[in-house]
Amino acid sequence: MAVDKTNNTPFYLQVRNKLRKNIETGVWKEGELIPSEKELSKAYGVSRVTIRNAISQLVQQQYLVRRAGFGTIVYQNKSSLLNFTLVRSFSNEMKEMGLPCKTLEMEFNLIPAGNKLASIFNIKPDDNLFNLKRIRGTQVPILFSDTYLLPIMKKPENLSVLGESLYRYLGTQKIYFTHFEEYVSAVSGTKDMKNLLKVYDDTPLLKRVRYAYDGQEKLIEYTETFYNSALYEYRTEIIYRKQ
Repeated sequence: MAVDKTNNTPFYLQVRNKLRKNIETGVWKEGELIPSEKELSKAYGVSRVTIRNAISQLVQQQYLVRRAGFGTIVYQNKSSLLNFTLVRSFSNEMKEMGLPCKTLEMEFNLIPAGNKLASIFNIKPDDNLFNLKRIRGTQVPILFSDTYLLPIMKKPENLSVLGESLYRYLGTQKIYFTHFEEYVSAVSGTKDMKNLLKVYDDTPLLKRVRYAYDGQEKLIEYTETFYNSALYEYRTEIIYRKQ
């Protein structure tokens, strides 16, 4: 049960992953009190500060809840996260808006990272990345997405699956995300980008940048997506749960 001290992964991440596995596999049930920091420190052979940091991450991710004067309990069994990405797909967004959608054009290649992407992924410029470019919409383009992925998945024999749902395919490869960062802004758009989206006036484009991390906090996906703001509405939902 102790952490692997020869592993470069920080101890608190190793402990966090072990604790999360206990929740996802049902070893610890919803509402169940988990062992104390002192007990976990002894079991994993690390300091209580390391245990506290690991638990804090799981509290932030809503796996655990701290109860003053009582202890830490399992907030919600998150085993279902193995099958979902926590971020709605474009297809689902379009369904909510009552619009059919499809991939109009697609290109998939293995490319060298180059300086910019090497800096983003913390890899070497000559390391390879998968690059998936897609134009998606109804009968007219709504978005252009430019996705870069570490080459850890198997290239599908039929590339059309990537036109349907990238995340669904990644799930078949046992590649899942636990942490996303997104940044949304309005941009004027280059002439080439506006031509791709068939925007021929001063309508601004909506730009969404996404960083997707795995359970080891390793960046797996980086995507820049440009939307025709006249045809697309960005939606999000925030749920506050009273403790």
